[in-house]
Amino acid sequence: MEKRTIIISAAVVFLIMALVMAVSAFGFGIYYGDPELLRIAIFGEILTAVFLVWFIRRNSSFAAVGFSPLKIRGLVWYIPILLIVLYQVVLVVNALVASYDDLSAATIQLVAIIFVTTLFVGFNEEVLFRGIILRHLHPEQHPYRAIVISAALFSSFHLLNLIAFIPVSAMIFQLGNTFLFGLFFALIALKLNNLWPLIFFHALWDFSSIAADVLNVNLAIPNLVTQVFVALAILIQLLLLKRHDLSHLKRPLAT
Repeated sequence: MEKRTIIISAAVVFLIMALVMAVSAFGFGIYYGDPELLRIAIFGEILTAVFLVWFIRRNSSFAAVGFSPLKIRGLVWYIPILLIVLYQVVLVVNALVASYDDLSAATIQLVAIIFVTTLFVGFNEEVLFRGIILRHLHPEQHPYRAIVISAALFSSFHLLNLIAFIPVSAMIFQLGNTFLFGLFFALIALKLNNLWPLIFFHALWDFSSIAADVLNVNLAIPNLVTQVFVALAILIQLLLLKRHDLSHLKRPLAT
């Protein structure tokens, strides 16, 4: 897969989501931070998923961009965050069940839309940043460069939220947070050799975070625990990175 082709694929995804934010903010007056934005974002995420599937089938293969045999050893770092996010989902579901009779049909519909949309978000962002882009940067040869660049691009992708008028302070925090998670996701993606676990976590994390706002669920403690664990995992994994056997990544993007 040529560098130019990959840049075009990323540009298309950036453009689609930029249009989503513009339509939401200027067309409907719905700004970033309002869960109602996902009623619009769902269309952009579905379109992005269709485009990425078409792009991979046309230019490469799913195995080459990260849908390869799972490496069990990577689960050591994955299982702790999975347990935390599952706990968050349980809190959200319990709140939904407990207040179901008091919720409006519109609110229940919104929670369903959030769930579906975040499934596509998890797929799209992991395939683009931890699949196409990370693999193109040849992490088996230049692991540090590949991890940092993919994390930086993942973080910069969230600058599109400025179009929907995210507050500057929130934008700064989000950039730092997404860069941190971008490093962690890249490290885990290389160890797992398969994107499905990260897609699953990413989708559930976004769903529980956004649905929690709708249902007034406090996730401050599990969020803090996750961030501390991720920071420690990044430090340890970066220090040990040179010892990692990444020979399983030597698969050409063009097949």
